[in-house]
Amino acid sequence: MSFNHRYIWSTTFVKDLLRRECLSEAVFFWYFFAVMVIVFLVFTMIAVIPNPQVPLWSAAGSWADFAVYVFSLPYLYHKNGGPAGKQFLPRYFSLNITVGWKFMVAMIAEVLLVVVALAGQSEETLGWGCIIGWLLTHILTIWRIGFHLKSLCDEAVQTTK
Repeated sequence: MSFNHRYIWSTTFVKDLLRRECLSEAVFFWYFFAVMVIVFLVFTMIAVIPNPQVPLWSAAGSWADFAVYVFSLPYLYHKNGGPAGKQFLPRYFSLNITVGWKFMVAMIAEVLLVVVALAGQSEETLGWGCIIGWLLTHILTIWRIGFHLKSLCDEAVQTTK
């Protein structure tokens, strides 16, 4: 498989491949691999924080993020057509990368803006600010992936009529 930057950044390109069912097993594997690396990297970073006493804002943020993940998967499954949908995992992983990269950049920028905006505030205020911004952006990411899943599902329904 030759590398094409559109596999990483272009949601339109990936949606077209998904629409035509032309996403190869190799590309699908690399999307899966990228998602797993990112997930495990995040959990590893959390695990290696040197302070054994986790502040309330950090624990609350971790549990809230976990809840977003738990509720987002059924939501996205529903957006893909639920039991009548098709190719949920290939669509989910592929769109997660192409949409997710963009929101990851937004999350990093958002955290930097919060740090600048809350300069001089307590660590707790800064922590809550970052967590709230992070969660809102995460929810927007899930919503956008759901938008693309629904559009693919609707296109499939239209072609069968």
